[in-house]
Amino acid sequence: MHRFLFLALTIGVSIPIVACSPKKYTSLEPVVVKTLISASESWNGDSFKYPRGQAEMKLEKITAQSGFKTPLHLHPQPGIIYVQKGTLYCETSDGQSLTVGAGESFASSQDTSHYCQNNSNEEMVVFSASAGAKGKKTTIAAE
Repeated sequence: MHRFLFLALTIGVSIPIVACSPKKYTSLEPVVVKTLISASESWNGDSFKYPRGQAEMKLEKITAQSGFKTPLHLHPQPGIIYVQKGTLYCETSDGQSLTVGAGESFASSQDTSHYCQNNSNEEMVVFSASAGAKGKKTTIAAE
């Protein structure tokens, strides 16, 4: 009986110690950083300009069903877009267009009227990051 109790206590103490051992963490892979996009102007050639005011960074996740289309709009600040799922189609008011699929990214147009739509047969998931000013809208309806 004493041997069983000793064995149970030994196992009960040694398992947590092994689980917390520093050796557990030495097999981690190194961190890998991959730049998805780096741009000094938008996909359609707009130069980046930052709005006046207190800087505000924003990251938005946009989920849109197949066939969704935005109204004509513009962005008064620089931004980047990453398409996680689906296909995003954008067209400017002067007829320039861009089609971006899952895993791709681009610098969004700035101060140019455009619309975007989900051109895939599935739900689209897009991440939009912008560098704007606090209290100012990131999307404005085009006139």
